[in-house]
Amino acid sequence: MNYRIRLQVVLLLVLSLIAVSCAPCRTAESTPSTIGITILHVNDLHGHILPYIDKVIDPTVPVGDAACLAAMIDEERERNPLGTILLSAGDMSQGTPISNLFHGKPVIEIMNNLRFDAMTIGNHEFDWTLDVLEQMIGWAYFPFLSSNILTKQGTFIPGVRPYIMVERKGLKIAVIGVTTVETAYTTKPGNVKGLTFLDPSTVLPPLMKEVRDKGARIIVVLSHLGLNADKELASKVPGIDVIVGGHSHTAVTDPVIVNETIIVQAGCYDAYLGVLDLTIRKDMMRIVEATKRNELRPVLSGQDQRRGRDITVLIDRYNDRITKEFSRIVGTTSIDLNISRVEESNTGDLVCDAMRESTGAAIAFVNSGGLRIDIPKGAITMEKIFELLPYDNVIITMRLSGRQIRNVLEQSARIGHGGMLQVSGIRMTFDMKQPEGSRVRDIQVGTSPLRDDEQYAVAINDFLAAGGDNYVAFKEGTAVQYGDELRDAFVSYLEKHSPVSPLQEGRIHIVK
Repeated sequence: MNYRIRLQVVLLLVLSLIAVSCAPCRTAESTPSTIGITILHVNDLHGHILPYIDKVIDPTVPVGDAACLAAMIDEERERNPLGTILLSAGDMSQGTPISNLFHGKPVIEIMNNLRFDAMTIGNHEFDWTLDVLEQMIGWAYFPFLSSNILTKQGTFIPGVRPYIMVERKGLKIAVIGVTTVETAYTTKPGNVKGLTFLDPSTVLPPLMKEVRDKGARIIVVLSHLGLNADKELASKVPGIDVIVGGHSHTAVTDPVIVNETIIVQAGCYDAYLGVLDLTIRKDMMRIVEATKRNELRPVLSGQDQRRGRDITVLIDRYNDRITKEFSRIVGTTSIDLNISRVEESNTGDLVCDAMRESTGAAIAFVNSGGLRIDIPKGAITMEKIFELLPYDNVIITMRLSGRQIRNVLEQSARIGHGGMLQVSGIRMTFDMKQPEGSRVRDIQVGTSPLRDDEQYAVAINDFLAAGGDNYVAFKEGTAVQYGDELRDAFVSYLEKHSPVSPLQEGRIHIVK
């Protein structure tokens, strides 16, 4: 073989290797010695079934179109028709007008149409009370799962299962649901009264033995814990094959491996469909290959929607009932309104100002987690109001001492789940270099220093008043009075003051 021919052979081999290494990892196809399984998954939809712009994904093409999601699911099922499982990791319904006004029924109907195999319960499944959750369970053709929520009788919530067993290509797969223990204080406490949220790491081992004894060869934990908690769970509990996660809204593009457990999560708001392909050796009955990169598929509007036409008809049926009211313009903003959970936001300032104006209180607080979207400059519609403030909160006024307010602010400075409080009528410095419990200084109410023994009128929402986000100090307030719904107060404020142009005023100065 002459030099030129040898060189051509070498180049062909190199190009072949490059092509193989660059090709997407598609491992669901079966061979005589393997079983190909595909797990499709979504999480934290929060009622987003209509397309919207996510500038991070694409500044011009909308994402989150449920009809496109349907077409994508159909396409993946056709690729592996006997080996596909479709799962949801929770928080599916609360968050948009088209879902909120019907207590999540449009989302449940879409999930029924798409033939979901199971959904784990997220913390926001409790936002409309336990009675409404049980109603949603009744609408669903698929099971709701959670193995770590017990009633005071020591039983599971009616209609909820700890796990299911599914069989694909002769392979038994257990899907076990777990829910964040933070639900006990991140939803209105009254909505979870009588429920206990157990540590998943103590609940799972006996259940895993139970499903193994029933013939499960692969164990999938359908988790609404958040990515960091999923990693911790995988490190504590050996033997979990896959964790399909939610809660932290993390777009895990490349699956994470901890202790041989594959961990995935598909962002939020119907922006992605997760597609995890697994190859299982028949003789070993264990996963020998899995998707390593680019596990998420953006749900881009404008894809072939012919197979999603039933979903389009369903959405239109609900959307037509709300279009007129929610297209109503209630105000305008001359700048973008942004939210944040870790610092002061101009939206937080604006909402708290509206609460103070509605009540005449000296101080207003709102939990950052209660503010859900950014609003671009321009017209503000009722639809945007409902997306920003999706929870049916009422404003409550109470009297708190300066000492109690100082304790609340120290807790806010810890920046736990849900983020620090947004404020109005008060300014302070958070010195994050100091130890917890002594980070807050230079507190001003209006133009005067906060006095520990003085009583102040404080406006908050009913979520915080009930001890939500673990702010138990608000339960100590006196002279409690119920006021307007928060959305109504905010709309009135916009109608009176538009165009608004709130700037971050340094109400919360953070020293890092």
